[in-house]
Amino acid sequence: MADLLIKNITIIDGTGAPAFVSDLAITGEKISQLDKNLDLEAGEILDGTGLCLSPGFIDIHTHSDFTLLLAPEAHSRVCQGVTTEVTGNCGGSPGPIGRTHRKAFMEYMTDLGGYYKRAFEDRDWHWQGLDQFFQALAAKGTSVNLVPLVGHSTLRAHVMGYEGRVPDRDEMGAMRTLLEQELEAGAFGFSSGLIYHPGAFAGTRELAELAGVTAKFGGLYSTHMRSEGKFLFEAVDEAVEVARDSGVSLEISHLKCETPVLWGKSGQLLEKIQAARDSGINVNFDQYPYTAYFTGLLEIFPPWAKETGATRLMETLATRPGREKVRRDMACPPEEWDNPLEGLGFDHVRILGFRNPDHRGFNGRTVADLSREMNLDPLETVFELFCREKGGLGMVVFAMSEADLETILAHPLGMVGSDGSSATPGGPVGSSPVHPRFYGTFPRVLSRYVREKKVLFLETAIHKMTGMPARKLGLKDRGVIREGMAADLVLFDPDTVKDRADFTAPHQTPEGIAHVFVNGTRVVNHGDHTGARPGRRLSRG
Repeated sequence: MADLLIKNITIIDGTGAPAFVSDLAITGEKISQLDKNLDLEAGEILDGTGLCLSPGFIDIHTHSDFTLLLAPEAHSRVCQGVTTEVTGNCGGSPGPIGRTHRKAFMEYMTDLGGYYKRAFEDRDWHWQGLDQFFQALAAKGTSVNLVPLVGHSTLRAHVMGYEGRVPDRDEMGAMRTLLEQELEAGAFGFSSGLIYHPGAFAGTRELAELAGVTAKFGGLYSTHMRSEGKFLFEAVDEAVEVARDSGVSLEISHLKCETPVLWGKSGQLLEKIQAARDSGINVNFDQYPYTAYFTGLLEIFPPWAKETGATRLMETLATRPGREKVRRDMACPPEEWDNPLEGLGFDHVRILGFRNPDHRGFNGRTVADLSREMNLDPLETVFELFCREKGGLGMVVFAMSEADLETILAHPLGMVGSDGSSATPGGPVGSSPVHPRFYGTFPRVLSRYVREKKVLFLETAIHKMTGMPARKLGLKDRGVIREGMAADLVLFDPDTVKDRADFTAPHQTPEGIAHVFVNGTRVVNHGDHTGARPGRRLSRG
């Protein structure tokens, strides 16, 4: 007897093939039968007339590692249909990190999201390797499956701290060994974040050597490239060089043309990536469907000023010479600095994550607006707020064009990734403003870019969210609807599915996602979270 029989559904199977009508049965954690007009005993029968059933969405780029400790039910993830998250992106995984450099690493990581700084104490950071971290997470239970990557910045911090130099032979050997151990334990690959520290100190040869280790295990190299602004094309060249030298499968993170000087050049960018693919390099990319990005306010500062995190930067800003040097470099940046605000005004930057009671009402407002209220120039406003809040602030920067977004989204090598995190409205993460991509990425693609703007066919969009990332990651039992596959499934209304989260009220779950199943257990029922936590860490192979 089946546990659940879903009748009269339009199935979009994740392969990109045309939709078809069928019934589907779930027994235990698996899809047990798939056929028209199934007549069998089941513990529950669900009528899916008018609804589409797809594989659970696989979010190939997330930062839920730490936030799942705070929000294990992951409303922001499962309520939009995500059943599997790839974590450890942009070079920052929770391990392996030893005791020597743990405090500095924790400070830098928590500066990238104010809710970490508020919610974690030093004593909470008790793990060293990824296995220990996921054991701590398993003790709480999670509502989503997890695919871990090993962060390059984490490896480097473990071995070298935040020193800006080339690793010696022993240090390089230590990083290789740590990476091998995590890959042997089931990690799916490694990631780099080449604008963040200490990953920004790495050269191409260092990255290629670690990518070579990953390639031997059949793993993935995911990279937040060295530039998404004026050096974007050179950054793609470096990523491709790493993949060519190592033979690794390459995933370019959150592809975008980030500054106005690059607007309209997405076609040339995609030609470069396609040429690499045609030459035999296994390259793909992911993208979120918004024209604004989100990162820590720390990243607005020159590279030398942010090298060791918020504490050192505040010490610099506390002195007149230090503050003036930061001001000079931000007002007239050196040619080699990829200034994130190049071509943009401070009216394009919104600051999030305020905790100081004196700053009530500041969340989500632009630097230009706050500078007028504080009667300070914009740079002085940034300095003052950063120091008063002791770091931990985030920023949303409206920096991309809609035309480029659509061009990139339509390309066949692209997948959908939120670059978001797990959150629960009203919880530790849900009490701070966040980017709406946390809650709305996948429904936004289905509503705005499939139903309304017709940039993608529905079957193509679902393929970019399911079968394609599963194949890229080597997940053989997920991403496609077929008998014997894991019952990670999303039942949604294609006519009403829609994101509700926006930049003023981001903690809103979407409409039109009726039911979500993770490993055969219903996690979302008629749009509401059931409280179930059937997710688990997945292992490569």
